Amino acid sequence: MAAPRRVGAAVSRRLLLRHGGTPLALTYERKGGRLALDLEGRRFEADVSREGIWFDVRSGGRATRCAVARGRRGFWVTCEGRSFLLEEERAEGAVKGAPSADELRAPMTGRVVQVAAEPGAAVSEGDLLVTIEAMKMEFRLVAPEDGVIAEVRCEAGARVELGDLLVVLEPRA
Repeated sequence: MAAPRRVGAAVSRRLLLRHGGTPLALTYERKGGRLALDLEGRRFEADVSREGIWFDVRSGGRATRCAVARGRRGFWVTCEGRSFLLEEERAEGAVKGAPSADELRAPMTGRVVQVAAEPGAAVSEGDLLVTIEAMKMEFRLVAPEDGVIAEVRCEAGARVELGDLLVVLEPRA
């Protein structure tokens, strides 16, 4: 296993995101292993190290591990057993099409222990879709938004690798 690396040199960026239809203006500043986020007038600071898509975050005596991956519609953030889709706001005048399908991928290598998702089933944000186990730890992959299950590409007992496509979710329009 490779040693975790410290997050790189000084960077500052403003992002316009949307979660569950709610716009979010986020500014982040990163200098070495220190990260500061300004979100809706609230400031969060933490020490952060990165290993692939995984981020180890330490702040106020607490530590957690989160995964962040860019998808077609924005950023997937998985933290403390919950997954969120943070959609990127489109520039003014951008063509808006129908909602695209969300591809829910394995956040880690492991074994599928439960598949709760069924093709054609309607799900609500937070509903359990798949449970994966690795090294005696379970990860519950939940619906990031309301929608209908278009495809299920895994089954209980199957071994999955980081990034494998598990479920395709069509968002409710």
